[in-house]
Amino acid sequence: MPVFPRGFDAFLRTNTFRLPSSLRAALFGTPESFFQPTSAQRSARFFASSALRRYQYTYKSNLKSSFVSNDPVLRQVAQTRQPVLIYQAPRNKWYYAKVYGTGALWIGVGAFSMKFNNDIKDREVPFFVRPTYVVVGAAFIAIGCYICTAPTNRMRILEVIPSMQGGPIQLRMTVRAAPWSKERVIYSQLGEATISEKTEPMVRELLEAERFRKQKLWDDLGHLNIAARVWEGSARWVHQKWTNFFLRFKFAVLRFGIAKVKVQGEDWKIDCSGYLMEDGKAVDRLIAEE
Repeated sequence: MPVFPRGFDAFLRTNTFRLPSSLRAALFGTPESFFQPTSAQRSARFFASSALRRYQYTYKSNLKSSFVSNDPVLRQVAQTRQPVLIYQAPRNKWYYAKVYGTGALWIGVGAFSMKFNNDIKDREVPFFVRPTYVVVGAAFIAIGCYICTAPTNRMRILEVIPSMQGGPIQLRMTVRAAPWSKERVIYSQLGEATISEKTEPMVRELLEAERFRKQKLWDDLGHLNIAARVWEGSARWVHQKWTNFFLRFKFAVLRFGIAKVKVQGEDWKIDCSGYLMEDGKAVDRLIAEE
């Protein structure tokens, strides 16, 4: 019986050149492996696993550094180790007075419409008059309440801050839920926050609207006579005021120029009329659109 196993083993060893080296090592091992102690094998495995971990860590670090080097904002943060401001809310000391004053005006008009409906209840009027006053009053009150919610959930400052204790670069947001509430600071990893829409197109339209509002009416009219100059200047004035009215309605009521950043399940408003680094391009690169 022992003759067959010895012959089979010799046959396999003489034909090992037909097998890959990994299979030969797994089946028969190397001569040194028979005399190598168990502790040495364990240390060799630990050395291989630690080397593999170092290789994986180096690969991740290189990936992060290449991503940082491609973005000027992240590169500046990595080089200077200082926070970089990419958004700041506009500073307007009359902002709250304008918003709440406008909201109160709309609510007052709606309340007056409701009261007038009550005053004419004893008069003989068509059946649709009183319901019309009610609908108009309710609509004005709803619009006024909607306007009063504009200063809520505002983001005051958005910064990119360097990594802390080997962690990734983060976003730091200074927010305020209401004008009378205390400011909060929210930290978010890059990629966690999302934005409702891109800010750069809104910034361009806001700048164009501001340029149109400040446009001089009497430019390029020197070659006309007095009557034509007055006519053309008056037409420009009417067009400017009419367009400005619709633009203000669009910005105030429809809230054009407001982007919402969603982070940790909450929405915070960014006013594109404030400071935006690179006219909003920095925010659009670092915060993905929903």
